[in-house]
Amino acid sequence: MSFSVDCVLEMIDLIDDQDLNFRPVDDKKSIEEVLQHLCELIGADLEIMSGANQEEMANYYKAVKCKTVDGMRGLLLKNLFQIKETYLNMKEDDLFVKVTSYWGLEYSRFEWLVEILVHFTHHRAQLHMLLVQKKGNINITLF
Repeated sequence: MSFSVDCVLEMIDLIDDQDLNFRPVDDKKSIEEVLQHLCELIGADLEIMSGANQEEMANYYKAVKCKTVDGMRGLLLKNLFQIKETYLNMKEDDLFVKVTSYWGLEYSRFEWLVEILVHFTHHRAQLHMLLVQKKGNINITLF
């Protein structure tokens, strides 16, 4: 998780305010929308894993909406710290406790961690693709 977050932090360093609205395909997300989602998703998925309902999740997304690239960076770092604290403080048995999302999906806490990593990695690749389209070769290693 730390490696994937570090890659996104490198990409954030390349983003200027004028890059945020870049949207090469009309019905797809802009750089700003993908970046916001990347920065909030670890915390969001942890909230869901903790039993948050749909209303609580709507409130979460409102509370973490960032207005600047620096705000997004801060949110991403906060959420990385939070996931490390959450999982490093679990005992092995805690990883096998099943948790059901508000829409009925059930995973063990370990499976939630895998889903969070896959979800983050997916959107990290989207951001990378958008930045390559906007800036050319950005020379950031994803793996």
